[in-house]
Amino acid sequence: MANVEVKAPSNIKISGEHSVVYGGPCLSAAIPIYATASVKDNSTGELDIFLSDLDLRASFNDQTLRALHAEYSKRDVTPKRVGDTSPTGLAKFIANHKEIAKDMLPYAVIASRLLVEHDVSVINKEIIIHSDVPIGKGYASSAVCATSFTVALIKSAMKILDDPTIIDISRDGERIAHQIETGGRLDVGPIYLGGYVTYDHDNGTKQQSISAQIKVVILDVGEKPPTAVQLAKVRDRRASDPEDTDMIFGEIDACVLQCVSALKNGDIEQLGKQMSRNHELLKKLGVSSDKLDLAVNLAVSNGAYGAKLCGGGGGGMGIALVKDDVTAKKVINALKEHGFIGFETSVTLNGAKHYLK
Repeated sequence: MANVEVKAPSNIKISGEHSVVYGGPCLSAAIPIYATASVKDNSTGELDIFLSDLDLRASFNDQTLRALHAEYSKRDVTPKRVGDTSPTGLAKFIANHKEIAKDMLPYAVIASRLLVEHDVSVINKEIIIHSDVPIGKGYASSAVCATSFTVALIKSAMKILDDPTIIDISRDGERIAHQIETGGRLDVGPIYLGGYVTYDHDNGTKQQSISAQIKVVILDVGEKPPTAVQLAKVRDRRASDPEDTDMIFGEIDACVLQCVSALKNGDIEQLGKQMSRNHELLKKLGVSSDKLDLAVNLAVSNGAYGAKLCGGGGGGMGIALVKDDVTAKKVINALKEHGFIGFETSVTLNGAKHYLK
């Protein structure tokens, strides 16, 4: 099939950040900011990939992809014990492939799995990826690109794969990008499925039967520290005060469940209250910032039902739940007066999976 195009949406975390790392639930939703993967047939005898936003090109033949898969599939996936600073299996794999640009390696690995494990024809194809998703702000930009790439290749080959398999292969991009086996577990689900999606350790990724539309204002306060830094803050806090930290986790978990219930019942005001409560709990964990706290307070004081940081925290983005366009404009103007960026968006019920129907 020639000339395939797939758009994958970004996502926001409505509730559950950080506690999810320790087994709690997280609620995310897809939003209409997209990465696009376009595939067309060619006759080069290779898979030609062009990351247009980075002006980065690479080509891979069948032999190279099969060799890459053979090594990747045999990597050591054993979790490291606390205090073990030796390189992970992923880190060793990445270090062994410096001949491939670090931003290109995730796509090569995804293509290798599709080719070897699922007989997806990836050779004699050119795929171009373009993204409107901001980088380094908490929008899961790399996961959006990886998912659009995966789905576009599957669609172009007219293959049928089940949802868990597509999600797992898309997550390979995040595993490589962030050098962690749990990469992408929160982001790829809503990006692929669309709508509202929960994740927890016991139940994995689950699309929620929620059709409620909500208006949110994205609160962009600037650059953020790496998520790994924020995770380390929480890990250190838990090591020094496990009882209090676990109590906060329990309260965050309750927020998630109440957010899901509020959405199913159409109780948007309750949803906003729980989001604000979640932010206060994340502040207690030490993962907010002065700028995020100010942006959240500005949103609520200008009519938002609730607001919170979104993602790892420390900077980057937050979200505010608003009633209508008038309230959204008030929040956006208040943010602008303080040097922040705000824009209105909503939840899209169509994820990248929509293109496989």
